[in-house]
Amino acid sequence: MRIARFFAGSALVLSGLTVAHAAAPVFLNQTIINNIPKADRPQFQAAVADVLEQSAEGQTTTWTSTATRRQPAIAVRLTPIQTTYTDTSRRCRLLEAQVSQGAGKEGWTFWFCQQPSGGWRASSN
Repeated sequence: MRIARFFAGSALVLSGLTVAHAAAPVFLNQTIINNIPKADRPQFQAAVADVLEQSAEGQTTTWTSTATRRQPAIAVRLTPIQTTYTDTSRRCRLLEAQVSQGAGKEGWTFWFCQQPSGGWRASSN
């Protein structure tokens, strides 16, 4: 499984989560998650935010995109696997994503930290 700060560079997919945009967009070109239809991205962003805010460690939530004529649906299984707190009492969560589309599969693990505003940001550490 690749360990990545995947959503740090995902301006296209998670811009609604106050996600840091540090990595080059080229990083996402060959990923399944980059294929989420634009119309489905707000629902995906909301699903990620809900998992970060409300799901217990080990609890898996599955989100599925809309299938189109050009591509099958994308299924994303989101599981928070660890919660910790920074020295400034901010909550951080390690989130695992298992992404599949047709026969293709990829796995990602990344940290998000809650911001003073209440939103979540991908950790750059």
